[in-house]
Amino acid sequence: METMPPKAEVTIYSPLFSPFRHPLTEETISIGRASDCSIPIKDRYLSRRHAEIVQVDGHWVLKDLGSANGTYLNGNRVERDSQLRAGDRIRLGDTEIVFETAELNTDKVLAIADTRVSATIAIPIHDIDESPQAADIDKLTTLNLLARELIEDRPMDELFGFIVDRVMQHLQPSRAALGLLGADGRSFVKVEVRRQDRNDSSELTISHTLLQEVVEERKALAFMDVMVDEKLSRAQSIIMQGIHSILCAPLIIGESVVGVLYVDYLFNQRQISPEDVKLVAQIGRFAAAKLETTRLREDAIQKRLMDEELKTASTIQRRLLPDPPTGIPGYTFVGANRPCRTVSGDYFDFVVRPDGKIYFVIADVSGKGVTAGLMMAGLQAAFRIYAKNDPDPAQLVSQLNVTLKENLPQSKFVTLFLGRLDTKNGLVEYANAGHTPPLLMGKNQVTELGETDLLLGVVTNAEYTLRTLQLDRGDSLILFTDGVTEAEDADGSEFGSTLLAEKLKPMHGSLAGAIARIVEESVIAHVGAADALGDDVTLVVVSRNA
Repeated sequence: METMPPKAEVTIYSPLFSPFRHPLTEETISIGRASDCSIPIKDRYLSRRHAEIVQVDGHWVLKDLGSANGTYLNGNRVERDSQLRAGDRIRLGDTEIVFETAELNTDKVLAIADTRVSATIAIPIHDIDESPQAADIDKLTTLNLLARELIEDRPMDELFGFIVDRVMQHLQPSRAALGLLGADGRSFVKVEVRRQDRNDSSELTISHTLLQEVVEERKALAFMDVMVDEKLSRAQSIIMQGIHSILCAPLIIGESVVGVLYVDYLFNQRQISPEDVKLVAQIGRFAAAKLETTRLREDAIQKRLMDEELKTASTIQRRLLPDPPTGIPGYTFVGANRPCRTVSGDYFDFVVRPDGKIYFVIADVSGKGVTAGLMMAGLQAAFRIYAKNDPDPAQLVSQLNVTLKENLPQSKFVTLFLGRLDTKNGLVEYANAGHTPPLLMGKNQVTELGETDLLLGVVTNAEYTLRTLQLDRGDSLILFTDGVTEAEDADGSEFGSTLLAEKLKPMHGSLAGAIARIVEESVIAHVGAADALGDDVTLVVVSRNA
């Protein structure tokens, strides 16, 4: 008999979108840029079919599908099929995937059973009064006490347990659970469970049909006399737990059901009335409102702190990026960076040597945000230190590669183009480490410099070729990151180097500033607006005066 692997799910984290969960319900889960993958991720560093998570001999196994940039498991590149364990972290390009198994913790898990049951009482949520009848003093008192107890602000992690504890205190059930639903509406992403019997370690299971009716039909439900009700005789998930009565109500925020409040009574002859169902539903309303206001409050605090940190990081980064050289007879220079976020992973720099030669560099660190910004700062420090010894560009790129390989996380890398201009004669020596090909604008044509070597931070002993070009009078060398050529319009069409070359053809003999303006304006016109940029846009222009 074939052994089935444990139930599992993955959580996908990417700078391109909010985190989301994906249950592993198929034998093979494909991951990549292709739209027909089980988990499609539009990450430019992913192959179309990058990796798979598959069932093998009762385990979940990670397979790399020969991807160009590799698949990493807990920081190590996957060279052969690797068995996954709970908590494992998978890195693919800028995307991180966390693998978790559903090994049940009975205090945290509200499991879902594939059974069919029929509610004994079902009340649509819009038919539930805001408060019980005035004559029902006990229920009114319960609601008032709970409302007062929920006034005080508590951290979200404490609030879940606090609500369930108060439900146990006021309703005296055998067990109570508060569960938040995932995006699919069929599984729980956060659960708190409480039990009257401290020795009860049984799994708390809710019927799939019950959950479906609560969520999709927005009803508060009750099941009673389960042990003797013939209609419910097939509800094994309830009978096996010996439940006499259960109540379940939706947690509603706006128009969406985001979770459920569940209580049950084991071996208890207490009869459940429609008023009991309404009370649980009203408590669910209180709980949902408090959870939402707490989430909004904590999100606002976290966002404010993050905004302040990002503003500080952005200010520091802007100071790190230098002003272009000025006052160089016969030449003009531009260095410009437009981040799509507050902090950019792009980098440019200039170093003027005492002999009049000028180093210039442009680079793109994989990823975005603060992490990429920190890596960029480290790259700048290394570049300026090594440039003091006046190595040729190929030697300098090799030195940078060794330094980055020692310090970068294994799944990170850098693309870089580095040149050295001799201002006496216009000779440019350069090396390209996997960077977007620059454009050389001559008198009669615009040429793409397509020859390149391995990107930085992947292999320690990588070799880089020293190449040369000549800047004649009126010529310009235009360097840019892929945020320029891969900028997409509303239909998803990329700007591309061909269109960029067409825009530049009439610009021969122009100063560097004019050329940079044409490039930036053309990109923004293509995407529609400056705030529609999907990636950082960085430019370096080296122009020899006509």
